[in-house]
Amino acid sequence: MAELPTVYPLEDLFDAAVRHSAIRLTCRRCGRAAVFSSHALWWRFRRKGWADRLDDVRKRCLCLMCLHRDGEEVRNPELELVDEAPTDTSLPRPTELDWKRELRRRR
Repeated sequence: MAELPTVYPLEDLFDAAVRHSAIRLTCRRCGRAAVFSSHALWWRFRRKGWADRLDDVRKRCLCLMCLHRDGEEVRNPELELVDEAPTDTSLPRPTELDWKRELRRRR
């Protein structure tokens, strides 16, 4: 089903986290895919002070498999919002206090 127009468009990681979507990043070179929790990915970008718009997320992410195997930094993976369980759980999630603080700030 096509995404219906909404008053709240999906523009950044926080929007994806509010909708409880996971983020699948797929390397354009080797095809390796990893599914991340949007909450954890948003928290990582927030703590680092990085812009969390979806286009900016693609520019920051790189394929670790290509980096270790070939020594080449492959950036700009394909980014999809999915309703799957995360396969990469290495990133910490925000505390409930931090998450609720951000929800209040954005109202």
